[in-house]
Amino acid sequence: MKAIGFSLRIAAALAAFAQFGLVSPAAADQKSAPQAADLQVLIDVPPTWRPFLEDDIADALASRLMNTFQRRGYAGKIEQIAATDTPATGTPRLEIRLIEWRIGRTGNADCTLGATLKTAAGDRDLGVITSTSIFWPQSSGHFGLNRAYDVASALDDAAETALRDLYGRVAKSGALPGLSEKKK
Repeated sequence: MKAIGFSLRIAAALAAFAQFGLVSPAAADQKSAPQAADLQVLIDVPPTWRPFLEDDIADALASRLMNTFQRRGYAGKIEQIAATDTPATGTPRLEIRLIEWRIGRTGNADCTLGATLKTAAGDRDLGVITSTSIFWPQSSGHFGLNRAYDVASALDDAAETALRDLYGRVAKSGALPGLSEKKK
């Protein structure tokens, strides 16, 4: 008997929410259609010695790219695709080839990538973008954890600067609508 009372209370609460327009029974049954992407991003990472590390690196760079483009004013939907995916026809595709993303011989964080923008109007080679960030190891800490954080921070700074430069090159090309060169 308590189970029936509990389910009746839930039904009454849903009816009350539906009355105020918060939940509609028709909307609950329908699933929204997936929104098409305005820009597809394909990131090619060189092979590494660890399985699945390439996917993690590609995901990290794609996340930083989406964040950078949105902070700079791009309102379109960006979708990461894999090399095995079939790209959507008519959707611009930004292909990034990661060349280097590491702490270099000089002790600085280096990020080097090449990019091509593929649109219906044709392909635009955006060239090679190189960024360097200073690596400042603060302290060793227990088990080198602080050093790992410092390395990650320097690599993140280098990637973000390279992706800001990439945004500027894509905006200057004029091939992708919705980008402006206003922010530096």
